[in-house]
Amino acid sequence: MGAISFDLLIKNGLVVDPANHRQGGFDVALAGGRVARVEQDISPDMAKEVFDATGKYVFPGLVDSHMHLTTLKGTSGFTMLAKAGVTCALECTGFIDDVIKGMAAGGSGISVAVLHRLDPGVSISSQAAGKKELAEYLERTLASGGFGLKLLGGHFPLTPETTTAAIEVCNQAGAYVAFHCGSTKNGSNLNGLLDTLEFAGQNRLHVCHINAYCRGLTHGSPVTESMIALKELSLRPHLVSESHMGPYNACWANLENDAPRSQVTCTCLKAGGYPVSKEGLRSAARAGYMRVQKSDAAGVGYLDPEAGLAFMEEREFNVQVSFPVNKRSTAFLMATEKNEKGGFIVHALSTDGGCIPRNFILSHGLSLVRFDALSLGEFVAKSSWVPARMLGLMGKGHLGVGADGDVVVADPDTHQALLTVAGGRIIMKDGVVTGTGGVIVTTQKGEKALAAQKVPVVTADLANSLFYTA
Repeated sequence: MGAISFDLLIKNGLVVDPANHRQGGFDVALAGGRVARVEQDISPDMAKEVFDATGKYVFPGLVDSHMHLTTLKGTSGFTMLAKAGVTCALECTGFIDDVIKGMAAGGSGISVAVLHRLDPGVSISSQAAGKKELAEYLERTLASGGFGLKLLGGHFPLTPETTTAAIEVCNQAGAYVAFHCGSTKNGSNLNGLLDTLEFAGQNRLHVCHINAYCRGLTHGSPVTESMIALKELSLRPHLVSESHMGPYNACWANLENDAPRSQVTCTCLKAGGYPVSKEGLRSAARAGYMRVQKSDAAGVGYLDPEAGLAFMEEREFNVQVSFPVNKRSTAFLMATEKNEKGGFIVHALSTDGGCIPRNFILSHGLSLVRFDALSLGEFVAKSSWVPARMLGLMGKGHLGVGADGDVVVADPDTHQALLTVAGGRIIMKDGVVTGTGGVIVTTQKGEKALAAQKVPVVTADLANSLFYTA
């Protein structure tokens, strides 16, 4: 028997690693939290633990470039992500203190970068906050370990001037900035997306869930709107973007003056023919058009109509809800369309999930592979390697020797994750999450504050990320 050299050996799987131009039958050995060897026929005697991946896919851990952990109380999102094969993710609601507390109480071992949201009356003074206020808020965000800012314009719109200033402030500081399109001029629709492209100008910006703006609200046809959006994005290669594949959106039922505070919720109620009011929310829930979410020991799920209505009333409308407004045609186009050079127009596959029950990168993405709409290599590039580069995490998204030991083993028939490994440690096996804690993805400006709290960190290289070099 040879000396033990590896902590974990994943044997006999079909390894797909487009970043290193590797696809075929290989073993993956992990040691010290990193990839140690990727070869054929590594002796199992050299490893403390062996996982037989015969007949299974072996991918770099999924990097979800748009998800939410803090939109509901509890820590379900950490567990739900690990079960779905995600090892690193971008939290697009914030705040970092909430993520750190959740990670300590119920983390699953994944790495998380946190964007602080711009929310009028909550994190900034108003819809027309000035550039100085925005710059000071960003500086506090980065100093606390945050990764940058998220504009929730579709839900909580800012003026065009404040929106533009927020993007500029982040670019000037070399920080990350993502945008759920919409402002006080136009909402979360195609016109809101087109406005966004003008607000960004030559600045860098992560344009979130492109499919969410192509629901037929502007031109009546989701396909027509999708093709317009794709054409405009193809003309702006300096912007990064992602799309998700869930049929349901997600928003809030929270009230302000007896109407939903979120403009997306208002739009969805109107689209279903319901009044934009407390009674409209009740009617939509009762009819099952609006689905109310609730967390339990198994994670977050949708309640049946009567239970959802009762829970919403019990919580005084302080619940998250979803509407069936995401079109399948749009999801397909955004995931698969390429530019004239053969590159994908929309860079990454995301979920907009986390604690929202739509962590579909593996399940729906591999369905596109089965449909021959994506190759296996393209799927892994869009779900691991490219989003890792967007975030400036060059050690993630691939299985090269020395890379972070983030791996997912997936079943080619069920499209489910069987094994999730983060930092060389098994955090999920056969649907059972055993990982704890986690890692915060930060910038150099956040290292000191996180070290003082003894929070494990990985520091991103944003200057050389796809976000700043696309």
